[in-house]
Amino acid sequence: MASLRLSSTIHLRHPDYSASSSRPDRTYIIYHVSGNPGLIEYYRTFLTHLYGLLAPQLPSTELQVFGRDLSGFEVNGQPKALGNPISNPPYGLQAQIQHAEQALTELVARAKAEGARDVRVILMGHSVGAYIVLELVRRLRESAARNAPQSSVRIVGAVCLTPTVTHIAKSSSGVKASWLLEKKHFSLLASMLAKAITLFIPTAMLALLIRAVMRFPADSARITAEFVKSNTGVRQALYMAGDEMREITHDAWDDEIWGAAHASDHPHPRPTLRFLFAKSDHWVADETRDELIKARAATKYAESERYWRPVMEVEEQGMPHAFCIKHSISVAERVCEYMKDIVEIDMTRE
Repeated sequence: MASLRLSSTIHLRHPDYSASSSRPDRTYIIYHVSGNPGLIEYYRTFLTHLYGLLAPQLPSTELQVFGRDLSGFEVNGQPKALGNPISNPPYGLQAQIQHAEQALTELVARAKAEGARDVRVILMGHSVGAYIVLELVRRLRESAARNAPQSSVRIVGAVCLTPTVTHIAKSSSGVKASWLLEKKHFSLLASMLAKAITLFIPTAMLALLIRAVMRFPADSARITAEFVKSNTGVRQALYMAGDEMREITHDAWDDEIWGAAHASDHPHPRPTLRFLFAKSDHWVADETRDELIKARAATKYAESERYWRPVMEVEEQGMPHAFCIKHSISVAERVCEYMKDIVEIDMTRE
């Protein structure tokens, strides 16, 4: 089995929109932020299926779907993803947010330079990626309020999947792992141990072992093997996880993000938010999830609230936290409905 050549970015778009004269009047960019470990290749099936479902249903718009590796997760020989820094890993959570903001700003600027019209962004985040997404909403809205709205990144919605946005250390895995992740040199020592164990195991053989032991599909097993064998991946994942335990605690956002019945004074309307939780999630405590839903979610039977409060749902069919391993198709179908809802609401706005 040959080593899988992983890409640091995934960018799906219509190939015929290279000429600006043929482009629709509005462009939607779905910008996906991965969880930890932050390899975008885990999401290729999910993102490709989502694009294939959604693009034909939005014929009057241009649709792009983009995702990139989180910083520090590049495999050996892989070019740095858009927005990745020159400095060396590992990177903490705040650095990841900063790099994601830079990458998104560059992506939107590039789309406009290529002739895209009225560019609007729908953010999507998985696990800690959902936390990064909410921070991106906050930062980019603050930036748009300070600067000319027409030159700013306009966020019209966000979809958060198995989101770890509050009190991650209270989850069952958080309780088990936090004491180790708090150790100063744990990420370095653990990564050195992983290198020693796998040093003489070819990547293809390691992928077969992962597939046999963890019951991963072939593509996910090969991506995981590349991650484990990479120079910085394991250390980056553990270092960032420790940061998550320290920083993801209380609800950090106000009504300008979560929504309110009254209109915002901001030049852009508040974004439409959609959340999908797993019924059983080892990285999200049931109590934490239920408290967030009670405090922030739209009332189930109040139809008008879906326009200004987040819709938060609990998936009942067994979706796991790491849905991108085996459940990409079913989750993409669910997310497609969220995306259509966000676009439908945005189409009523200027």
